[in-house]
Amino acid sequence: MTRPADLRRLVTEWDLLLSSLQGAPAVPGQGSESRTPVTILAGFLGSGKTTMLRQLLQGGHGLKLAAVVNDVGAVNIDAAMIAQSGSDVIELTNGCSCCSLGPELGRGIDALATQTEPPDGILVEASGIADPAGIGAVVAGNVQVRLDGIITVIDAVALHSWLDNPATAPLFRRQLDAAHLLALNKIDLVESGGIEAATARLAELAPGRPVIPVEQGRLDPDVALGAALHGARPEPMHRPHEAGRFASKRIPVTGPMARGRLAAFLDNPPAGLLRVKGFVETLEDPGRQQSVQAVGRMWRIEPVVAGGGGKPVENNLILIGLADQVETWGRLSL
Repeated sequence: MTRPADLRRLVTEWDLLLSSLQGAPAVPGQGSESRTPVTILAGFLGSGKTTMLRQLLQGGHGLKLAAVVNDVGAVNIDAAMIAQSGSDVIELTNGCSCCSLGPELGRGIDALATQTEPPDGILVEASGIADPAGIGAVVAGNVQVRLDGIITVIDAVALHSWLDNPATAPLFRRQLDAAHLLALNKIDLVESGGIEAATARLAELAPGRPVIPVEQGRLDPDVALGAALHGARPEPMHRPHEAGRFASKRIPVTGPMARGRLAAFLDNPPAGLLRVKGFVETLEDPGRQQSVQAVGRMWRIEPVVAGGGGKPVENNLILIGLADQVETWGRLSL
């Protein structure tokens, strides 16, 4: 049952977006339908946004899509992961395009939308610690494009732990609030009854937003790219985004490492460490780059698929964690 407070919040957010759209400067001869549509993929650390982005870029929908990828830290691991897609990709770094990277995000969108042959759509992958409301405001105020919707991707396995942790819950809830559609990802990894429990909790936290169960990031392009039909609702901008709660560290990897040693570290991460991702070589398979992805105690190490036109990426690991516990996890060396 929708509570009165929830209804008032939704009305306020919707009015804010309408005001933003109506206040955008007009372009002679260019209606909203002729502008390039932009879909924002948001979601907390490790939710599966990059996998979903790759699926959408490589899907058999016949559309020419471009991507703007925002990652945490000095090395854009997420952009490297989609480099083989063959699509136009613009990289942003430092993880918070809703704050310090607003102008850079706007320039990136302009560069794609004003090409001689602009894409049929632009996908913006937000970093795991970004507030998508701010990104939505940047997009909504750009006269070259139109906001086609905000999709928040949710890790079905980690959902309850992120919500029950006082350090991560505020940002996680903001990402839910800003969405017009919730993609409940990794449903193939949850136990029986877990999908129903997760859906029920999301319905309480984000009333009125459709919850779409997704396996391995495979969201129907017709759903993802038709998001404007549902209407996105960026949050009121007077609420500051507390990006300072999180910190990141880059660990250069100068040579092959023992897979067992890395696995042992990922099995038992130090307190405050939330996410690990990057590229390494292992002693067991020298000369072949491996992708490392970890969230909480769930991890995988797998060979990087060769091919495509992406530029080579150096072996690095990016650690993302709570800033108030950086003394615990930030001194690590592997």
